[in-house]
Amino acid sequence: MSDNIIQVNGLKKHYNGGEIRALDGVEIGIKRGEVVVIVGPSGSGKSTLLRSLNLLETPTEGAIIFDGVDINDKKVNINLHRQRMGMVFQHFNLFPHKTILQNMTLAPLKLKKMPKAEAEAKALELLKRVGLEDRANAYPSQLSGGQKQRVAIVRALCMDPDVMLFDEPTSALDPEMVGEVLDVMKDLARGGMTMVVVTHEMGFAREVGSRVVFMDEGRILEEGSPDEVFGNPKCDRLKEFLAKVL
Repeated sequence: MSDNIIQVNGLKKHYNGGEIRALDGVEIGIKRGEVVVIVGPSGSGKSTLLRSLNLLETPTEGAIIFDGVDINDKKVNINLHRQRMGMVFQHFNLFPHKTILQNMTLAPLKLKKMPKAEAEAKALELLKRVGLEDRANAYPSQLSGGQKQRVAIVRALCMDPDVMLFDEPTSALDPEMVGEVLDVMKDLARGGMTMVVVTHEMGFAREVGSRVVFMDEGRILEEGSPDEVFGNPKCDRLKEFLAKVL
């Protein structure tokens, strides 16, 4: 059995009848416990690749093997697989009319049929982990952006996912709130969570990534350890990108 929990083979995503190639034959494997950080300029295909991993984007062609199953196969129940992949977006997607606790217990109650007391106990334990247990009965409008994003992360964790996907989780935040969200992600990484992170935060990529992947024009141009990618970039396009962002 492969030690890759996710294996992407020949992944393509085309728009306008092939005129726009958001993904152009991407191949990547992600091992259990790995933190893979995807970087690159805007429009390079980073978010399209991430969103393809749980079929929020339907690929034009290619295979996405998750824990031995090709989730791009029409016969697969994608909703069952999505329960095993937590997803955190730029915008927090919390239900404004529900309390933080209700936001967090909704999926475990509906999808996992978890007893209410158990779902609430788990949610409170996760809120405590990110320093927000006193906000359980607050509404999203009463929280700062950083607090909402921390809630969005632990809400995904309520489903006990095997993998966490992060799509630029700090890009909508005020600069002083970025650190509190990155701290939660670092804590997850230390705990051995498999993570795929699209981010502009090069410091996070350097410190926490077990592998950094550089994308441009729908392709992976270079990948390696943070030391290799940041310290000794090989392709000119990566050198040019790093000169602008570091």
